[in-house]
Amino acid sequence: MQPDSERDLQMLADRALRDLPLPRAPHTLLPRVMAAVDAWTRRPWYTRAWFTWPLQWQIVSVAAIAALAFGAWHLPSPPPSVTATAGASRAIWEALVQPLLPYLLLVVVLMCGACVLVGVALNYVLLERAEELR
Repeated sequence: MQPDSERDLQMLADRALRDLPLPRAPHTLLPRVMAAVDAWTRRPWYTRAWFTWPLQWQIVSVAAIAALAFGAWHLPSPPPSVTATAGASRAIWEALVQPLLPYLLLVVVLMCGACVLVGVALNYVLLERAEELR
């Protein structure tokens, strides 16, 4: 196609699309939305945000979390076999894993940079070209 006929075709298509009527919402949309809002407001208190719970249940939940934290803090010491396993795990960590952490961090940073570059390239290819077509 030649540029003038392509431009004419675009103008014709644009005019035809602008002459189409706007789409209308179905008649059942409003009742369904109102039913969903009503169901949302009628849900039980324990499925809502914590700050909207009744005060006594907020106090009970804070007390339960405090009791769990206190119990975890005051656990009895582990048996010697667990301590030996923990020592072996620490030795393996310090000998094998810890020396490799800087290289692992470098790989993660390089991968993040590659993701950013791919995102910028896709932004340029897809969005900038779409703007040119307008």
